[in-house]
Amino acid sequence: MVILGLGNPGQKYHNTRHNIGAKVIKELLKTADSVQKKWRHIYFFASEIEIENNKVVVAVPRTFMNESGKAALSICTKFKIKPDELFLIYDDINLEMGTLRIRKKGSSGGHKGVQSIIDLLGTQNIPRLRIGIGKPQAGQNLVDYVLSDFQDDEKELVNQMIQNAVSIIKMILNQGLEKTMSLINAKGSST
Repeated sequence: MVILGLGNPGQKYHNTRHNIGAKVIKELLKTADSVQKKWRHIYFFASEIEIENNKVVVAVPRTFMNESGKAALSICTKFKIKPDELFLIYDDINLEMGTLRIRKKGSSGGHKGVQSIIDLLGTQNIPRLRIGIGKPQAGQNLVDYVLSDFQDDEKELVNQMIQNAVSIIKMILNQGLEKTMSLINAKGSST
């Protein structure tokens, strides 16, 4: 399995709502039992890590969000995987803050990074973990919202979402996607 956590490159975007997927990858790297290999590609950074006796490749794009498809296509080519063997992690404004959902496939839901991936891979059959960041307030621009930093009063919940996402990844590695999906999605919210 290759896990791709979406986000924008650069310190300017590090703590934005749009970078929650990349923050999950950072946490997976931090909590891994070991890091086996690293790859630095024009479109992505990747590491092979071991988590609870499972080897997995985790990656983040070096492209901006709207061009995430370039990273996903390069990853599929480099690691010789099909789109359904790639697992995406990304922010979702259509889910309440703190809600996590797993899907085996589906549309982008308006997420431009996911749409870029679907367009370049030519399929919607890409499993994913969607992390709810809530909707912007009335009158607030959507782009400004997803590119804004989390507020101080949200940071505890954000840290919990990241920890829950890491737990979900471990569950998928140990119990499989189907079982994890039925457990997580049945809860309604993981936080």
